[in-house]
Amino acid sequence: MEEKTMLHYRIAERGKMHALDKNYKEALRHYKEAMKMSQQEKDSELFFQHYSQCVMETLELSGAHDQVIDFCENYRSFLKEKEQNVLVRKHNAFVSERQAIQHVLREEQDEAKSLLQDVQKDLGRGKQPITDELLGWLQRGYKVNRDQLTRLQKKHNYFIVRKESVNPKIAMDLPEGISPF
Repeated sequence: MEEKTMLHYRIAERGKMHALDKNYKEALRHYKEAMKMSQQEKDSELFFQHYSQCVMETLELSGAHDQVIDFCENYRSFLKEKEQNVLVRKHNAFVSERQAIQHVLREEQDEAKSLLQDVQKDLGRGKQPITDELLGWLQRGYKVNRDQLTRLQKKHNYFIVRKESVNPKIAMDLPEGISPF
């Protein structure tokens, strides 16, 4: 029984390995299957949140900024229907911050600034370091380039899929024929 319940986790770990290797198509295939499989789990919402973050991160790194924005907007709508406790508000802030970063990458500073201001209004200053720093740059009229953004993201451990957080010993590949797309 334990083997079956951990299957989605093992598949997601393999997805993370693919993401680290910049094989984004395979990473997404694994994450989406893990999301589908985890829906039957007791803590399915926690897994869904984590795997959603992995999907958004992979889409961002692959340059699919429009898809990330759509994903974030849909996810934020989903979160609005939840009880607005501290965890939901923090998760909404994280997703809003990710969406704002996509707007910066698309040179849509006003959209990014608006989202970041909403995060700061909801959580306050000092709660989301990337939000605080990026919003400060945008409010001063700076044009933020990809390299500056990447340094900011790395400085604050924005990316959840990092080599030190992946367990290759448990990772499991999906068979070729399985595609959640």
